[in-house]
Amino acid sequence: MLFLFPLVFASCDLGGEHYSRYYDYVDIDELSVPDSAMTGDTVPVYARAGAPNGCWSQLELYCYPYNDTLYLVNASGLYESHDGVCPEIYVTKDSTFRFIPDTAGVYIFAAQSRSKPVMFDTLVVMHAR
Repeated sequence: MLFLFPLVFASCDLGGEHYSRYYDYVDIDELSVPDSAMTGDTVPVYARAGAPNGCWSQLELYCYPYNDTLYLVNASGLYESHDGVCPEIYVTKDSTFRFIPDTAGVYIFAAQSRSKPVMFDTLVVMHAR
């Protein structure tokens, strides 16, 4: 029985491990903005991000202005893997941003993804009475 122990121990390769860790963009799966609002209203901008496997964690969503009428929505996450082995689960996170328009007009929200086409949603803002 003692001769099996060295054989089993020698078959373990402890030096071949490949470790990857980085932050990168992930996909936006859903973007939802009301059709219309009044100036001064608090408008909910909902977005859901998704990553393809369990090596992804710490997903964060962002919504920020590109110019006066275009707002970008995107998400990033942490990818961490040993030898590229990842649990087969879809990782998601959602968030609702509060947008308060102070000027009437048309606002465009563009959801940027890593592997999907850009999604657009439009908000028409009218003057408050």
